[in-house]
Amino acid sequence: MNMFHAVTGPIAVNTWGIPLDSGRVMIVDPGGDVDRIIAYLGELNSQLAVIMCTHGHLDHLLAVPELARRFPEAEILIHSLDAAYLGPGARERHRSFFHALGAFNLVEPYLEEMPPATALLAEGDRIADTPWTVLHTPGHSPGSICLYNAETGVLVSGDTLFKSGFGRTDAPGGNWEHLEKSLARLRGLPGETLVLPGHGEITTIGNES
Repeated sequence: MNMFHAVTGPIAVNTWGIPLDSGRVMIVDPGGDVDRIIAYLGELNSQLAVIMCTHGHLDHLLAVPELARRFPEAEILIHSLDAAYLGPGARERHRSFFHALGAFNLVEPYLEEMPPATALLAEGDRIADTPWTVLHTPGHSPGSICLYNAETGVLVSGDTLFKSGFGRTDAPGGNWEHLEKSLARLRGLPGETLVLPGHGEITTIGNES
């Protein structure tokens, strides 16, 4: 699998590029560096088919507006419970969220209007007729998801599970009890499952169990 990885934006988000088939690519959590994403698409001679948001926090969405402008045919996907972080009113929601964290200065230069999602995700959805499946893993945010490919043994975990850690729950919308249940669910996956997190280094389910 000819995947793309870049650490993007002011909060060091892992942006992943995943080929869906011979001509289509899914970009997960585009936190910036649009030119690098476009170069990757060119290397594969592929079209951007899916802009995937594992949750609605702005650090994972910073490049969504520019990608949507450059690739208007691409789907923009997010779970229904985080849908308010895209579309009308999203800019003020992001402003309030990072003010509450005392970190608004990190993202203020990047704030702009967000395009709406083209479709909303739910538990069990399959992405673009591929084995990639949505796992709803709330806790870090109400609409946090992971993407699991049972055929390749890969989990894209967003901010739910990290190497030697997990997403914070003290931000607006966080819920520790929900996160505990989500982590327990992920730890039930095969131990050799490769975990591609939203921040930090790649790990495996076995290492985090």
